[in-house]
Amino acid sequence: MLSGTEIWIQKPIKPTGFADLHIHTNLSDGNFSVKEIIEMSTKKKVRCISITDHDNIDSYFQGKKLAAEHDLELIPGVEISSVHQGRDIHILGYFFDPTNLSLNLELQELTKQRHIRVKAIIKKLNSLGVEISYDKVLSFCKGKVIGRPHIALAMLAEELVGSFGEAFQKYLGEGAAAFVEKNGISPHETVKLIENAGGVAVMAHPYKTNADELIPSLVEAGLKGIEVYSPGQKGAIRRKYRSIARRYNLVGTGGSDYHSSQSPVAINGLRMPYAVVEELRNRREKSHAERF
Repeated sequence: MLSGTEIWIQKPIKPTGFADLHIHTNLSDGNFSVKEIIEMSTKKKVRCISITDHDNIDSYFQGKKLAAEHDLELIPGVEISSVHQGRDIHILGYFFDPTNLSLNLELQELTKQRHIRVKAIIKKLNSLGVEISYDKVLSFCKGKVIGRPHIALAMLAEELVGSFGEAFQKYLGEGAAAFVEKNGISPHETVKLIENAGGVAVMAHPYKTNADELIPSLVEAGLKGIEVYSPGQKGAIRRKYRSIARRYNLVGTGGSDYHSSQSPVAINGLRMPYAVVEELRNRREKSHAERF
């Protein structure tokens, strides 16, 4: 019988093929349910996925049994929204123990801070003459995690903006009229949080994040990977981050960052080899052995 974090390390069902380690559901800011994502992943013939919803891990508990029934490997995943000097720095976590108390308490706190932020944004919008209510925004949130996309959807439904993009450009984006900075833990604390939960930490979409100067100190904190396969990272940009991964001995990982049918890349669209999952698992097991 397995014990401790070992129970969460599901061994590969098939050793070859492709993996997608960055997918969202409607438990954060995606459009599809966990069930729908698993069924879509099966149709796309992907061997392994990780659902990396923002600041919550409910998708893993909902999906692990169904994934096994579909002959699909599902590994625990999360995308934590850390903050550095007022900027969002997203850190992905994999292979952690989903029952880890410290991780779950921090995710609960991040969820609480999200609701506080949304209420502050709504207050700003109201002061600008944009009449939208917290209850209306909440009606677009299918899980615990609320965010600016739900405000944008509510504004669009109320015909307060002409498009989802306009909501961000005019009101919700950084520097826009109703923008409110996020409160959260630092990226370095996030890496430690994931590691202490038995997992491996990966820097999400580095080209989009545009914080390459943090990579050396994050590696010192325990960062094990960086997304190389990511929408918007093609050609010279992908080669750049593959080179950075080699320089710092990081796993070059990634995924589609799939949210909806309007996402630029479909599930398994980047055709990342399953060998990346094996390398992440090896890094996790090596780190765990060194710590204990």
